[in-house]
Parts: sequence; structure tokens; C-alpha cells
Amino acid sequence: MRTSPVVVGLVLAACGGSPTPKATGPAASGPAVTIATVEGTVPAGEELGDAHVRVPFVTVVGDPAASAAINAALGVPNTKAALAAVTALGEVGLDYQVGYNQDGLLDLTIAHETMGAYPDGYTVHFLFDVATGKALKGADLLAADQRPALAAVLDQRLQAEMASTRQENPDCATEDDDPYQGQFTVEHLDDVGLTAQGVVFTYPYDFPHVIQACEPLGEFTLTLAEARPYLRADGPLAALAR
Repeated sequence: MRTSPVVVGLVLAACGGSPTPKATGPAASGPAVTIATVEGTVPAGEELGDAHVRVPFVTVVGDPAASAAINAALGVPNTKAALAAVTALGEVGLDYQVGYNQDGLLDLTIAHETMGAYPDGYTVHFLFDVATGKALKGADLLAADQRPALAAVLDQRLQAEMASTRQENPDCATEDDDPYQGQFTVEHLDDVGLTAQGVVFTYPYDFPHVIQACEPLGEFTLTLAEARPYLRADGPLAALAR
């Protein structure tokens, strides 16, 4: 599938916005990546008003196949019908953040704002190999035999974060109802992020809406040096950690 400016034009016609070129890569190595911000408003329904849409349109320079794979994985709306579908289930906002864009890797997070019984939101994270357009998971990046050890290290950080937050927010926990319970397990290693500070792992606390203000951050960053023992020797993060 070839990505073309016509696709961007369809999004802009529906949103009423214009693309803004964003970060380009690579700073060190790997294919160059450009990100256009597609921004505007679309009707979200009579009760919800307008939805603000701000989404990334990714181009891997000289590689339409990789570009198409990344944009397909992101689910970037590219027709009026697609935009209508986005807002049909209470979606009132879309935004994104770039965590990393160099060394052949692209880290993107899409933030969804919803409106149901309460205002709410959630994020979906992606880490791409821009040479292929593949969305990378923990199995692509972490050594299988080191995953239990890494989970144990991150669980220590999780327990410390919960204990600290419980102490800082005494009204959030009682003897009968303490939300600060959980364990960082191997299953939580599937989603791996990347920033200039290092490799990021996330724990989904998923507190109920009524106590979301009590929820800890749940993000744990290892420097590349700290992460090195747990990385696949043939994976893209190991090359950065050398």
C-alpha cells in the first residue's frame, strides 16, 4: 500500500486542520522519519459537542511500505467515515506524544479522551522499528531467560511507589479498602517504551474513576546501562546499550 499526500488531504478535509511537520530522524542512524500533526475538530454528537483531534501521520522517508505499516498500526483516521467512527463511542479527544525518534526507533503514545458517565481517558503506546514498520513488543527486545529477573527488579520499584503514595495519601486507603495492591509480573513486560532517559516500563494501576486522584504514576525507567543485562543480544535496544 502506497502512502500519499491524498491520504493526508482526506484527514484534513474532515478535521478542518493542517499538518504540522514534526521531529525528523535520524539523529544518529536509521531511516529518516517525519511526523505531520493532523489537527482539527469533528462533531462528537449533540450531547458531546465537538471532538478535538490531533494525530500523527508518519512518513519513513523513501519507504512507503514501512510508512503504511506504522500508520495502519496507529489507526490514524484517513476518511470522514473513519473519523466519525472514532467519535461514535464517546471519544471526545485524540492527542499524541513522541517519546523517541532516532536510531531507527520511533516511540509514540496516542491519548484517547472519552466521555461516558464520567470524563475519562486512556493511552495506547507503540514502539516501532522504522526500517520495517514493525511494532515491537517485549519479546522482540528482552532476553527470555532474563524476563523474570527484570520483573522482580521492577516489582521492587512498584512496591516502593505504592508504599510511598499510600503514605502521602492517607485518605486513599483504609484497613478494609487499600487500593495499593499489585505485583509487577512478566506479563507486564510486553509493553516497552523508549525515551532519551532510557527504557520505560509501565504498570497499569487502573484505579476506579472515583479514586483516580490517588493513583501513582506507574512508570519505571531504566537507563540503557541498567537495562543492558536484560536485553536480547540481537535486539535493537542492545545495539543502543553497547
